[in-house]
Amino acid sequence: MLVVVLMMLGGILCGYLLRKQRVRIQVQQLTTVLIWALLFLLGLNIGSNEQVINSLGSLGLEALLITVFATTGSLIAAWLLWKYVNRQAKGGQ
Repeated sequence: MLVVVLMMLGGILCGYLLRKQRVRIQVQQLTTVLIWALLFLLGLNIGSNEQVINSLGSLGLEALLITVFATTGSLIAAWLLWKYVNRQAKGGQ
């Protein structure tokens, strides 16, 4: 964990020192490529794990249910907040 924090702080320091240089576009492109590479390697790791592959059906169903309920809960909370804010804006109680 300490290595992760130190790497992040090192990146922040380098970004601060190089903020006036024209490296921003190259860094954004490099970040995109590295994220795609990490996603590929994550998929490779998951695909090679026999236990994950064998339980993919139940994991997929659980993930779907969590997604549906989380999204539904967020939508209901946003709708209730929208109603509350509109009532307050109209001078209601």
